[in-house]
Amino acid sequence: MVKDQRLFYMRSDYEMAEVFTQGNISTLIGRAKGRKSFFIKLIIAAMKGLHDDQFRSSVSGRIALFDTEQAQYHVWKGTKQIEQMLHNWPIDIDVFALRPDSTGERVNLIESYIYQNEPQIVFIDGVRDLITDINDATQATEIVGKLMKWSHEIKCHICCVLHQNKVDDNARGHIGTEIINKSETVLSINKVVGDSIYSEVKSVYTRGYEIKEFQLYINNGVPMVKHDTVVNYEKQYEPSKEEAPF
Repeated sequence: MVKDQRLFYMRSDYEMAEVFTQGNISTLIGRAKGRKSFFIKLIIAAMKGLHDDQFRSSVSGRIALFDTEQAQYHVWKGTKQIEQMLHNWPIDIDVFALRPDSTGERVNLIESYIYQNEPQIVFIDGVRDLITDINDATQATEIVGKLMKWSHEIKCHICCVLHQNKVDDNARGHIGTEIINKSETVLSINKVVGDSIYSEVKSVYTRGYEIKEFQLYINNGVPMVKHDTVVNYEKQYEPSKEEAPF
């Protein structure tokens, strides 16, 4: 019997659409400050017990988040957002701030972690920072090849974040073309035109059902799905003086 390899679902117009499966890669695209990073935190929380009818998860293993763009302080604040949504910090979530590292160091650190820890889900928030030239076709092919190899050999899912061009909806550079061609799922996350309080999440490419478009917003510092009933968090996490755990 083949083990069920479907890890994460989002609501579609027909049934729950599988968006992340073992051995595959996916991509989240959007313009700068469109709340892509907030969306990742929302997904991670949903995978670890946050209930919302928009999502369904069968993730039971380790989750890793590699952030290549933000400083350690803001990456640490992101962990507090997840903790606030879940009311605790799951011991099987690992978060890494890779902004200070060189391109080669980032690739080596991610590869070493994956093979040593065998996570079920890996998020790379800033896959562009794993190469030196976004328009170098050779580098793009090589890094996407690594992502496919890692996900296949460890039987995990790797979800990457990449910016869209400013002048159109395409993902940036040769790496954008290459990674989208190889992705199981591509979702876009962008602020709603004329109402920047909300960001819209929608399918760009899928191998199965398309997800049903929905909107998210920030409530007391944490991301939430827009529903008819608004749920307010009682307390917003304030940055403390403790050091970031990296």
